[in-house]
Amino acid sequence: MLRKLISYLKENSWKTVYFTQKTDEYGRVKGLLNDAGIKSKTKSSTPMESGELGGVATSYDIMVRQKDLQKANEAIHNSSR
Repeated sequence: MLRKLISYLKENSWKTVYFTQKTDEYGRVKGLLNDAGIKSKTKSSTPMESGELGGVATSYDIMVRQKDLQKANEAIHNSSR
């Protein structure tokens, strides 16, 4: 029973499949995953601005379930979009 629980938790944990700071790239990858029927979620972060001329960029971590990781990589990297 404990082994089944651990296995379930591992395959349903979320892993980063793609990381970007470009919004168009983020949208493209999210669209590819959606088209492939892969559920995903995003963790985004915007660091504090550093200094007067320091710019800020939002980082997007696109995550999928561990069990969908291979399928997600195939959808992202084998696409012509």
